[in-house]
Amino acid sequence: MPFVDADMNRLKTVELGQVPITVGTFQLRSRIGYYELTEADVTWAPVHVPADRPGPGARTDLASVPAIFWSLIASYGRQTAPAVIHDAECWRVRAAVAAGTMTNGAALVERIHIDRRFRLGLRELEVAPFRSWLMWTFVAFERYEKHSIPKFLAMLVLAAIGIAGVVFAPIAWFVFGMPVWVVLGSAALPIATSAFAGQSWRLLAWAGYLGALLLPVAILQVAAYLPYAAIENLVWFFVDWLPHRNGSPTIGPVDAKNIKRASAS
Repeated sequence: MPFVDADMNRLKTVELGQVPITVGTFQLRSRIGYYELTEADVTWAPVHVPADRPGPGARTDLASVPAIFWSLIASYGRQTAPAVIHDAECWRVRAAVAAGTMTNGAALVERIHIDRRFRLGLRELEVAPFRSWLMWTFVAFERYEKHSIPKFLAMLVLAAIGIAGVVFAPIAWFVFGMPVWVVLGSAALPIATSAFAGQSWRLLAWAGYLGALLLPVAILQVAAYLPYAAIENLVWFFVDWLPHRNGSPTIGPVDAKNIKRASAS
C-alpha cells in the first residue's frame, strides 16, 4: 500500500510551497498518490493552481492540529503525505456537495472511506498506532461537522457522556466507595453509547476512552500555554500596537524603493 509520486514511483519527497509566507498554508507543487491494493486504485492529491493567496481547495494546512497542541502532534512530519491527500479528498467531496452532484448523506459515506484511507496511510508511514487512531478520531468527527450538524452535535453529546463515565469510574471507586457494578457500568458507558452510532460505533467507543485518557493531558497543555500566550500578546501590544514616539521604528510593509535603498546601502 505505497505512496507514489506523479510517475508512479515510490514517494520520496513531498513538494510544497508555503503560500502566503505569513500563513501556515501550503500548495502542492507535484501531485502525490496512495493506493491500498492495486495501482489502478490510486487516490491522487492534484497539483494546486499557483496563487498568491490560494482559496479553499487550492491549499492545504497539512495536519490540521491547533498550534496549542503542536507539542503533542505536529502539523507536519510522517503524517504530511496522508494529510495532504486527505485534504484534497475532503475538498473534492465538499465541492461536489456545493455543486449539487453529491448529497450530504452520500458525502458522509464517502468520507468514511476517505478517513479510513487516511488512517491506513498514517500506519503505512509508521506513525504510531495510538497517534494514528487519535488523528483519525478527529477527522472522523470533522466529517459530521462538515456534512451533518445534527449528527455532529449528537456524536459530541454521546462522546461527552462516554468520557464522563470513564472519568467518573475511578472517582466512584476510590472516593465514594460505590459498588463494583456502578463503577463497571460507568466505565462501560462509551461502549453503551456507541450502540447509537451504527456503522461509526468504533468512533464513539474509541473517543470515550481516548478522551478520558487525554483530558488531563489537554488541560495541562492549555494551562502551560496560556501564560505564554498572555505574555506574548502583552509585549506585542506595547511594542507594535501603541502609538510610537518620534524616531521609533514603524511596523508595516516595505515598499520597492525601501528595498532598493536597503540593498544599495
